[in-house]
Amino acid sequence: MTTSQDASPPSSSVPPGIDAGFWRRTAPPDLRSLFTDIIGYEERNPQTNRQVETASLTIPLILSFGDPFEIALGQHPTAENERPTFLAGLSSSPVFIQSNGRAKCLQINFTPIGARHFFRFPMDLLTDQMLPFADVAEPELAEFVRRIEDLTSWNARLDHALAYVIKRLRQDTLQRTPADHVLRRLLETGGQVSVTSLAKEIGWSRKHLAQKFRKDIGLRPKTVARVIRFGKVLKHAQNCCDIDWAGLAVDCGYADQSHLIRDFSEFSGQSPEAWRARLLNGTANTW
Repeated sequence: MTTSQDASPPSSSVPPGIDAGFWRRTAPPDLRSLFTDIIGYEERNPQTNRQVETASLTIPLILSFGDPFEIALGQHPTAENERPTFLAGLSSSPVFIQSNGRAKCLQINFTPIGARHFFRFPMDLLTDQMLPFADVAEPELAEFVRRIEDLTSWNARLDHALAYVIKRLRQDTLQRTPADHVLRRLLETGGQVSVTSLAKEIGWSRKHLAQKFRKDIGLRPKTVARVIRFGKVLKHAQNCCDIDWAGLAVDCGYADQSHLIRDFSEFSGQSPEAWRARLLNGTANTW
């Protein structure tokens, strides 16, 4: 049974300046390698809201019950980028989000392995894309979404979604692949194991590993390793008062600070110093 704490996460989950309700259910421990959590989000005050998310290894399914978000990869969105219910794949670009203060959605956050097992198709079909859910949903999944849309309370929506996701993943019969092993090793090592070593572990060539890994996971192993290292940098930087960027780069597996700056630019759209300044004034997750 979900606790009241699960249903009321910290207010920091919503960027400052956005008046919104936020509800959450977490995945059971044995399934956290497949999905992390399910979130309910409801804006309460008509106004323009802008958010930005850095590149990550999350594949979200967004079920919209209100006005659609405008979302774009690597650039500010326009009305042409309206996204109602959709599924987003992995990308190395930041995600820019705009809403009108009347957005309302349920978001299921899958890992790449979990998304492949839940949706039952290769993840490279989603790379750098946000696809309408109707384009990828089999009848059973379409019925699941219709049921969620019929429910009127956040507790009911979240409880139904959590129960369904758990049931579908536990009943899944797809076999794990060598690419799954490689992803696990990258996560275990903080992205600091070489692709050559990983290829030797599973008896593949680097080229074959890169091709199969991208098909199963959505990005090439080298890119995933970079995203993992970048995530470590963000975590450390958010908890430090004074940051030695050069030292932090080395600690997180970068060859030097210039490689860290490159990844910051690609994955967040900002320099480390600009991101840090916005973090300190509470606008790191807005644009």
